[in-house]
This record gives sequence, C-alpha cells and structure tokens, in this order.
Amino acid sequence: MLRYARPSLPLALLALLVPALASPVAAAPESGTVDAAIDRCLELRRSAPQAAVDLADSILASDALPVEARIKTLTCLGGAAGISGDGSRAAEVATQIQTLVDDHPDLPAPFVLRALSHAGAIFHSAGRTYQAETLYARVSDIARRTGGEDAIVTQIVMLTNIGLIHADYLDSPEVAEENYRQALALTEGLGRRDATLLYNLAVNRVRMGRDAEALDALERAERSADETGNVLVRARVRSARAGLLAAAGDTQRARALLQESIAVQKELPDPAGEAASLSVLSTVQRLAGEKLLALRTAEEALQRVERTSFQKEQVQALEAKVAAEAALGRTEAVVATTRRLHALQMTALKEQRLEILADLQARLQDAAAGRELERLRHQSEVQSLSLDKTRLARNFTVALLGLLALAAIAFGLMQYRRHRLLRELSAIDPLTGLPNRRTATGQLNALAAPAARGPVDTRHVLFLIDIDHFKKINDNYGHHAGDGVLIDLSNRLKAACRPSDIVARWGGEEFLVACADLGCDQAAAVAERLRLALAGDVELVSGQSRMLTVSVGFAPFPFFSGVRGGEAAGWAYAIRLADRALYAAKIRRNAWAGFWGAHDPGQVTAEDVLDAPGAAVLAGTITGLAGP
Repeated sequence: MLRYARPSLPLALLALLVPALASPVAAAPESGTVDAAIDRCLELRRSAPQAAVDLADSILASDALPVEARIKTLTCLGGAAGISGDGSRAAEVATQIQTLVDDHPDLPAPFVLRALSHAGAIFHSAGRTYQAETLYARVSDIARRTGGEDAIVTQIVMLTNIGLIHADYLDSPEVAEENYRQALALTEGLGRRDATLLYNLAVNRVRMGRDAEALDALERAERSADETGNVLVRARVRSARAGLLAAAGDTQRARALLQESIAVQKELPDPAGEAASLSVLSTVQRLAGEKLLALRTAEEALQRVERTSFQKEQVQALEAKVAAEAALGRTEAVVATTRRLHALQMTALKEQRLEILADLQARLQDAAAGRELERLRHQSEVQSLSLDKTRLARNFTVALLGLLALAAIAFGLMQYRRHRLLRELSAIDPLTGLPNRRTATGQLNALAAPAARGPVDTRHVLFLIDIDHFKKINDNYGHHAGDGVLIDLSNRLKAACRPSDIVARWGGEEFLVACADLGCDQAAAVAERLRLALAGDVELVSGQSRMLTVSVGFAPFPFFSGVRGGEAAGWAYAIRLADRALYAAKIRRNAWAGFWGAHDPGQVTAEDVLDAPGAAVLAGTITGLAGP
C-alpha cells in the first residue's frame, strides 16, 4: 500500500489559550485599540498568516508598547511567520520573546509559562528543534512550580511537540502515539477539543499504517476545525483524507479533495500544506498515467517551498519529482534530482548540528572559561619566546588537536544531554512529578521479566486507585483545586509506598501502584493501607476543605499461580481485572476490592474470567476480596 507523508503542525498555546492571551494589557495610551489589534492578529494567525504578519509589524512599530503586549504581539508574529515558511524570521522572533522574558523577571509566572511555551513552539515550526527542546525543559520546570490549568495546558503542548520530535526527527511513531494519546486525554479532561492535535495524531497513525484509526482521527479533527473556524487545519485534514483514498485506489475522489484543498491553501496562503497536497496530487496523476502532468505538479510543489524552512515538504516534493521522472524514463534527471534530495537532507542535518555547536560555543564563553583561556594564552606567549619556529608549529598542532578532542567530547556530551532531556520530559507527569503511564509500562515490563521468584504462592500485584467524586471537585471548585488534590494525593501515595514499589499517574484521577511478591492476604492488607493513607481532609480553596476518599481495585500477575504462560500471566491482564475490581469498589466508594486466581483454572479460560468474574468467584476458580 502507498504511504503519504503529511506536514505536521507544532502545537502552540495559542490554539488552547486564546482567551488568556487576549486578556487586557497594562495601561497605556489607546490601550483598547492595542488590545483589539492584538486580538485581531491572533485571529488571523492561522486563517490569514501574511495579514497577521503585517498587522503585528504595525503594532510593534509603537515604542510605547508595554512589555506584555509586545510579547503577545511577537507571539502572533512568530507563529504567522512560521506558517508562512519564513523560518529565519520566526526563529528571530522566538529569540526576542525569550530575551524580553529574561530581561523582565517581574512578569507573572503564568504569563512567563505561556510566553516561553509559544517561543518553543515557534522555534519548533522553524525547524530549530534543539532550541525548542531547551525551552520545553525550562517551561516544564516552571509548570511544576506554577500548577493550575496553565500547567495542564502546558503539559498538553509539551506532549504534543515532543511527540512531533519523535515522529519527524527520531523515527519513533510508536512513542509519538503515546504522547499524543496522553495530550488528547488531558485536552478532553479540560472539556476542549483541538483540531491541530487530532490532525497530528492522524498523520502519525498514517505513518504507522493504521489507516482506519487515522480516518477516525481525521473526522474528529475536521469537526473540531469546523467548530472553531480553523480553515488551515480543515484544508490539511481534507488533503490527508485524499492521501488515504489514493492509497486505497480511489484516485477520482482523492483528486477532487486535493483540488479543493489546494485552492483553499493557495488563498490562505499555506505554502507547506499546498506543497504537500500538490505532491500527493502528483502521485495520483502518475498512477492515472498522466506522467508529464505529474512532473509539472511535483515541480510546482517544489516551487511553493523552495526558499522556505519547510524541509519535510521540500523532501516530499523532490520524492514526487523523482517518481515522475522515473516513470518518464528520464534517468539522468532522476540522478540529478536524487542528488539534490540528498544534499537537502544533509543540509538539514548540518543545521541541527550547528544549533548544538552554537550552544556549546556560548557555554565556552562564560566568565570563568574566558579567564582560564586568557591565562593559557598568556602562558603560551611567554613560552613561545624561547621556542624556535619548528617547535612553535609543533606545539600549536598539539594544542589544536587537544582542543578538537575536547570539542568532540563536549559535542558528545551535548548530544547525550539532548536525548536524556527528551526522555525525561516524556517520562514524568509534570503536575504530580510521578512517572507517567508510558514510563510505568516500561517498569511493569521489567517487573514481569523472568527472575527468581519470592516465597511460594506470592505474585506481583497491581493496584488501581481512583479518587471518589473527583469530578464534583473540579465542577464546584475549579480545575486548580482539582490539581491541588492530585498533587496532595500523589505526595501521600509516595509516602505510603516502599521505595521498591512502582508508583505512577495512570491517567486523569487514576493512579497505579505495583508491588512485587505479595500473598493474597498481604495484597488485601496493602489495599486497606492505601485506602487509609490516602483518605483525609484536603484544602480545596482558602478556608474550605472536604474529606477525600479513594476506591482501590487490585489483581495479581500471573493471575493463576500454576500458569506461567499465556494471556493471564501478563500484567496487562491483571490491569483489566484490577479495573473490574475497582468498578466494584466504586459502587460503595471509600472501599477496596480484588480478585485472586486459583492455582489451576481448569477448563476456565482467561476471557471467561474477564467476562464474568462474579461467576468465576462462585465457581471457586478465583477468590473475590473486598473491604473494609
């Protein structure tokens, strides 16, 4: 089956926090006019990016513009420049935002959080992934300290953009999928839908060959784009649907959708989206036997992005051009275009390396390093007075080799730091500081690996913990109070568990604990201990508190002690049974429940137990436990 690469969209907070960005700025002459102009710029950023650039430039021409208003306007300018393909301008604007934030330490923390998040997304759209990752790490630290809804929105942005890095630069679509799923769950938890996030999820699923799931995400993205009036994303969604139709052999419908999308993208303008759509149209034309037309369409796609920062779209257009030239039998042209494609890919790689080297150079120019280098230079000058020309040349060569070796080591350390930073950002839930679901999955896989077992008839046990009436807390006191509850409960949970236990935020208001080598009675005792440790008064707003309780469900793995293989031996099966036990505990609330498999299930299958655990308890195949 043919696969089509689609242009991905770095997610900025603009799509999620437009009301916050449009809040009144500090008092200034004609502040209402300035506010209205900034609001208009934000509205135009995606629907008419060039108009947004022009409007932002006119706003920034005022010397009396307050710093917060200037940062908001730069945010609009950088985002619009990135969409228009002016990567140099976008990166320059992101640097200005970062400098303004650093020069004004008195800015409110939530505003700083949003400003730096925007700057990171703008760097990302300009292809400056190293600078983007550096800002993402800084924003993540601020979010942990700030808390509240802004921290959740920031987490959504971090997860989405880190997912894009995994998908576009590290060739890890499976990791990207997990990041997108977590971001989507948080977005829905806030009662929102984001067309850009759904579109990126769909594009990644196309990369993985999961076309049916990709189509579902595209349909949701299109509905969301229609509701919010996001013309740019709607056109890209329809183009992506055309790619799936072409891959399935329906070239007629694909051609109609592509022509419709291209017309919209040309008018916006959206050069990256238009180039991607033209590249797919070239493929459709080639498959239909229109070889010369396919070549002209591929060349037109290349013209749209030739002098822009849209490297992925340039690669896609060149690949379409190579395919069309090959279909026409133009061997020399294929070789020339292939060389051009290779040169473009090498240039992109060099640019990423130059980002890291520029950061390294900046670090080497701090005050302490400068003084040390000056001392070494002076010492070298004194020694050189007594050396002849040959000796001087030899020493210079040795010193140069030493510096090159140090630079190579430093470069390697910077690369290591970059990848470690990305792993850390992907591994921790920024609100609670606990490992996230993806990290916990890896820890559970390690726990389930074959190893020397504990005492006879002990098994690893999974506990799922859910906060009772959590939705009422959010509805009555706001998401900030809900965040406080999650943070307080995570601290209690860490204190109640052993260092060797796996403790993670599993999703929403649900937490996971995994303990190694417990017996049935011990598991019940741990469930009761967790219930008691997590119950208690929690302050929701100043002067107001309420009693917090939790429900706990648990199950062991392997679920049947005499069965070491098959579905019932894994932790995923235990999770499903623990979830059913949790459902039973939620009926009473402030309670726990668990299921414990017998030594030998006999003729009862694992699915039988999942479908009817109550019947399995009555049959004596499994034991049901509950308390208090």
